[in-house]
Amino acid sequence: MTAAAISGEAPDRGSRRALWALLAALAAWSSWFIFRSSFEVAGRRVFCLFEDAMISMTYARSLVEGHGLNWARAGLPVEGFTHPLWVALMVPINALPLALRFRSLPVQLLSLAILVLHVILVRRLMLRHFTRAGARHWLPAALLTAFYYPLCYWSLMGLESGLQALLTTASVLLALDIVCGGQDRHRALLLLGAAAYLLRMDMVLMVLTVQLYVIAGGGLREPRQRASWLQGAAVFSALAAGYSVFRWVIFGDLLPNTYYLKLYLIPLSVRLLRGSRSLWESLADHLPLLAVTGVGVGVLLRHHPDRGWRLRLLLPAALVLVAFAYSVYVGGDAYEMLLNVRANRFTVYVMPLVFILFNALINEAAAGMSPLAGRRLAAAAAVLGLVSADGLWLAADAAGNRRDLAVSRPPWTTAGQAPVFRAMAGLREEIPPGSVVATACAGIPAYFSDFRMVDELGYSDRHIARLPPALPLGPDNYQLFQPGHVKWDEAYVLARRPAAIVRCVAGGRFGDRRLLREAGYRYDPSGLVLLGPERHGDRPPGLPR
Repeated sequence: MTAAAISGEAPDRGSRRALWALLAALAAWSSWFIFRSSFEVAGRRVFCLFEDAMISMTYARSLVEGHGLNWARAGLPVEGFTHPLWVALMVPINALPLALRFRSLPVQLLSLAILVLHVILVRRLMLRHFTRAGARHWLPAALLTAFYYPLCYWSLMGLESGLQALLTTASVLLALDIVCGGQDRHRALLLLGAAAYLLRMDMVLMVLTVQLYVIAGGGLREPRQRASWLQGAAVFSALAAGYSVFRWVIFGDLLPNTYYLKLYLIPLSVRLLRGSRSLWESLADHLPLLAVTGVGVGVLLRHHPDRGWRLRLLLPAALVLVAFAYSVYVGGDAYEMLLNVRANRFTVYVMPLVFILFNALINEAAAGMSPLAGRRLAAAAAVLGLVSADGLWLAADAAGNRRDLAVSRPPWTTAGQAPVFRAMAGLREEIPPGSVVATACAGIPAYFSDFRMVDELGYSDRHIARLPPALPLGPDNYQLFQPGHVKWDEAYVLARRPAAIVRCVAGGRFGDRRLLREAGYRYDPSGLVLLGPERHGDRPPGLPR
């Protein structure tokens, strides 16, 4: 490796100009995406995040307003989120003097900044560890990372995916600095690991994979490295243990409530079958890129004469496989069958590592070419890679994917958010603040109101989270499993005597309407809100009284 490659500096001014042009394009595209994800209600612009992100925003708002980390604003708090560090970042945002309908915008802008920083980091990783003599191309990996629609979607809609990707890529960079560059970066690497663990508890798999790589790769040979590693491990352990104590004291639980909801009493066979199917559908939609990368990396890992090059390829490849395996284990995400996002939240954060490996193959091939031929190869690969990564051709919904990347239509879920927001505005006119309201869509109804909430799907309810699935699940009907959406207990919810029940779609998802009728609940004209016996309006078509 050359000195320039080790430093991570750009080889020329043209490279820096290309980076700035790419970052400007990403910022402009993301800004338009953010605007398109907002909507108007009664002539007022509303910025809103994805449903799960709005649940996190509710926890942050409740803490700022003195209710503690309590989604329900009543009873004992329940940890209905899996990303404490992301919720912590939302707390100061909710302390800003902004109307509720504007507070999602700073979260989206924060995610935009994270995406920009991540592209810079991908470029640095490419230049430092994945270039060859005469082939220092970084643009394919950076371009694919910048405009990989699934990562942009989940990040700009308020999820922690962008920060996951940033911490993962940074961890790879530091681990390669240690193993392949002989540097002492252990404290920084383990501090990043602690941040990743606090961001999502299941990110411990990434941390363990990286640490096993560092240890097996000889990163602890020298006494100073061992001392640095022990110091970093002590900090990691203290932070991880500290949050475990915090969880027990505040929530009275060893694990987040969502882990019980999504894994407890769910048959492993059902999770594996459903997770395998969702992973295959995602892989099939990226097949050309993944096939070329997988085969190429496999060949180089087995036959390349440069051990250092093989070591560099091994870590990102291992992290990709670990993330894919975990997605299968948990049964995939809840939204593969509902959203055309093409990569779920358990795999999307490692896809930039696939792009880095793809770019490394380009550099390996370009190393034996003339500079002009190498540049042409890199440019062609970048375009073809983006076409495959974003499913712009030969994918099941290539035309829809092209519209999504062009942001010629609002992002998925935006069209369904405005009706729920309108329904909640109407409900605030019907019942007083502090009333008990049950809901199966726990984001918008809880965040944009002052009601005491009951979670019908159990994300923030211990009783429902620990129930068996409401529908019998087995290998023959595994396709009915939607993680986090298969447990409910209407009798338990109605015993809380909610003044209203808010559904995400007209008619809701629950089959037992008899209990609702006998309890006196009727739909209002929106078809989304069931009003209690003291207040009810017209029912939607098809619902008997």
